[in-house]
Amino acid sequence: MPQYKLIYFNLRARAELIRLLFEVAGVQYDDIRVEHSRWPDIKKDTPFGQLPVLEVDGVKLCQSLTIARYVANKYGLAGKTELEKARADMIVDCIDDVSREIVKLFTEKDESKKNEMKEKLEKETLPAHFQKFEELLKQNHNGDGYFVGDAITWADISFANGISWICLLGFDNPIAPLPKLSALVKKVENHPKIEAWIKKRPTTMM
Repeated sequence: MPQYKLIYFNLRARAELIRLLFEVAGVQYDDIRVEHSRWPDIKKDTPFGQLPVLEVDGVKLCQSLTIARYVANKYGLAGKTELEKARADMIVDCIDDVSREIVKLFTEKDESKKNEMKEKLEKETLPAHFQKFEELLKQNHNGDGYFVGDAITWADISFANGISWICLLGFDNPIAPLPKLSALVKKVENHPKIEAWIKKRPTTMM
């Protein structure tokens, strides 16, 4: 089995999906959490000056979704057919789009504009996006299973992780009015390996 080293800051953020995939796969890896004070020294040794980085037998991969996709494919969490894999990728990329909209809020310096952005996110952007996710979920077994196929994939794990992250940032649960998505997130969080990881993972600010 390959030797894995996952290098990131002591945050969930861009590395948590990768950690969750390793946990569900039951694969051992080194979860290396870098102090911000050490980052300048480490940065020069990363492929593009960014984290997370996954070392696979010494070969370095960057880009969080590339790493997550690699792990999902290697350990049977990407979907069973090419079409399932494409739909799972679509879900993950759409979740990432939502995350990027939220990140814009936290990089805005003008407090007045930031308040306007947050209001729009909560009243317009997030409800519209998650209604679309609910509709996508219903296209597979009427929404009573997973986003694709008959088993959990990285799409489901990514979605549940995204909701957890949004709530951690202080937003109200955006899927509370959406019963199918709410049931999916509960199912994912009740997965024995995910439930065990949530209980033991370090408490972080984001």
